[in-house]
Amino acid sequence: MLDKLRKLGNQTFYYGLGSILNKLLGFILIPIYQSHIPIGNFGNLVYFETIIVFLSALLNFGIAPAHQRFFYIEHEKKAYGTYLFNNFFGCLLLATISIVPVLFFSESISSIICKSSTQSVNLQITMWIVVTEIMYVLPLQVLQYEEKPGQYLFFNAVKLIITFTITIVLVINFSLGFEGVMFARLAGGIITLLLATSVIILPRCTFKIELNGVKQAIKFGFPYVISTLGYSLFMVSDRFMLNWLSTDEQLGKYGFGFKIANFINLIFVQTIGMSYFPSVMSNESKADNVRYYRKMLTYYCFFIVLCILSFLFFYRDILWIVGKNKEYWEGLKVVPLLSLSFMIMGMNYFVGVGLFLKKQTFLYVIPSFAAVVVNILMNIWLIPLFGMMGAAYSVVVAQMIYAGLLSFLSSKHLKIDFEWGKIFTIYILGIVFFEASNYFPIQNFWIISIVRLVMLMMFPLILYKLNFFEAIEIQRVKEGFNKVLTKLKVHNQ
Repeated sequence: MLDKLRKLGNQTFYYGLGSILNKLLGFILIPIYQSHIPIGNFGNLVYFETIIVFLSALLNFGIAPAHQRFFYIEHEKKAYGTYLFNNFFGCLLLATISIVPVLFFSESISSIICKSSTQSVNLQITMWIVVTEIMYVLPLQVLQYEEKPGQYLFFNAVKLIITFTITIVLVINFSLGFEGVMFARLAGGIITLLLATSVIILPRCTFKIELNGVKQAIKFGFPYVISTLGYSLFMVSDRFMLNWLSTDEQLGKYGFGFKIANFINLIFVQTIGMSYFPSVMSNESKADNVRYYRKMLTYYCFFIVLCILSFLFFYRDILWIVGKNKEYWEGLKVVPLLSLSFMIMGMNYFVGVGLFLKKQTFLYVIPSFAAVVVNILMNIWLIPLFGMMGAAYSVVVAQMIYAGLLSFLSSKHLKIDFEWGKIFTIYILGIVFFEASNYFPIQNFWIISIVRLVMLMMFPLILYKLNFFEAIEIQRVKEGFNKVLTKLKVHNQ
């Protein structure tokens, strides 16, 4: 088990680093945002980024998740080249056709969803960004499933460098504001996609039209798209509702807090999920697969709580170095709540494995739409009362409902007795540690930092005293520790 965990950890590290490079742009641009983009205009940027997230999940027509599911199967059949060719270019055709109505009627649509027809150009740019984001997923999946983390890192580094350079030129030199950020994201996406297509996709393609592969992908993925529609609405409804029920400034502050908390999601939660899915399918036919799926959720919760505690203990100190705009900083109030919501969201990769393996993805629609209804109703109630904090409270509750329903439905198709007692212990202990850190009557940075580091070291020790770890797990850790000591002794000699 620990060997599998070690392999998953190595993959998570490399792909996590790749995700950092792919998603780091929003973080390193914080000083640029704060000095060149007013908080209201930043709210507009957040709104268009929300549209990108929503449509990118919707307009791939389920081809991306189907590519994950059938990657090994098509390789075993010696038909992967044809499968990849038809699905990649089929996805490109479907996604492009889907945005055509928005391009033609951008002024009218902009008046409805953006409250101003002057945003029509930005809406058109957004549509093309959606297409590039959708198409960039498949090349990265190929590298991930072929276990080529070096190339994965390279392409994401190229995308980061290109987009960052163009952003600096357009925002600082040409004073284009958030419109410059949008242009740069599109340019960087197109250049990187063309490079990835020529290096990753085309050499692996067998240029033969075979629509059965596309039909198979859509048949598997379409229910996933329907559920994704509900889940995507749920994930973006907080910002949509803030846009409609509050001000651009409130949206901008919330969007800044969301961007900071989303660092946890992009670097840890999504990376773990991305690394986990290949192992789910590779362990599907093994005798200990159920135990593997059960323990992975427990390990995830332990690891992610420790990561989020570390993040919440020090993120303000790090951000203070790169920017001190008070209007932006007010958005940091939502970071702890949104970090909790992302932590719960990550559990979905693990509790929903039964539906994925048993090809019951259409059932995702139930928790998805239940969560979106709850989230919208709570936003209508809480945003007028608490502003951006109301949106944060709503998303946490909705995430809990989604994870709970998904776990219940998945257990009907694959019985996995997750270690809920241990998981609740981890969460409760993490919340206690976070709250305790906020009430220390200490102002000195170095002293409080040492105290927090001690708390982080105490976290696993307290779990150990609570009999969280199994005897075999403790034994394996000791054996691994002894091996490291032995190697160090040999090296020193």
